[in-house]
Amino acid sequence: MSGRPILYERAGLEGLCPSPVCWRTRIALALKGVDAERRAMRFADVDRLAEITGSRTVPVLAIDGAMVVGSDAIAARLDAMVPDGMPLMRGDAAAVGADLEREFSHRIGPLVGADFVRRLLPEDRDYYKQSREARFGKSFEELETLRPGLELDLAFSLGRLEPQLEEHRYLGGDEIGWLDIVVYSYLAWIAFASPRSVPELVNPVRTWFERHDAEWRTICLEPTIPPAADPAEADPAP
Repeated sequence: MSGRPILYERAGLEGLCPSPVCWRTRIALALKGVDAERRAMRFADVDRLAEITGSRTVPVLAIDGAMVVGSDAIAARLDAMVPDGMPLMRGDAAAVGADLEREFSHRIGPLVGADFVRRLLPEDRDYYKQSREARFGKSFEELETLRPGLELDLAFSLGRLEPQLEEHRYLGGDEIGWLDIVVYSYLAWIAFASPRSVPELVNPVRTWFERHDAEWRTICLEPTIPPAADPAEADPAP
């Protein structure tokens, strides 16, 4: 590996990255023992991000002259880079992880969105509200009236995790893997985005979550640097 990798991630209030998909990459980097410089990008920085990385979304990992876009692609790249370490993407982890991503984002986004806005930089809040209301097909005010049903939907998804965790220590089997990182990032995001929306976890899900939370919360919530004031400062090192 030539040079220190650069992780482009989402900027949030008080220097805290507010994105669960970016948290996944932080966790994956830590598990692989790869140190990366972090660059915080606002929603308002989308054009500058695209100019630098070729992507309009984060996370992006600049590594060995390449721009790797998306947390799952980054995890796969890290597996290839560090083959002797614990594999993240075993078997069908990518496909199952994508299914879990769709399910939990669908359940959690509408539940926490109105509260989550306060975790964003002021200049990003209108964009987030408008884009998410368009995605959900309802205003945040309308979603608030649907809160009991949204909470039941989330409880259903959590209940689907119980059989696997009754038989195995991790969601992917007997070793930690990508599925654990995906689901953990969303459950941790609820507490970060909307404490009133935190669901009651029952064993074995609660034990599983608490074990990972003790290991990963600090990684997710470590402050990052503010967005660079000068676009030239955000160019990746050659």
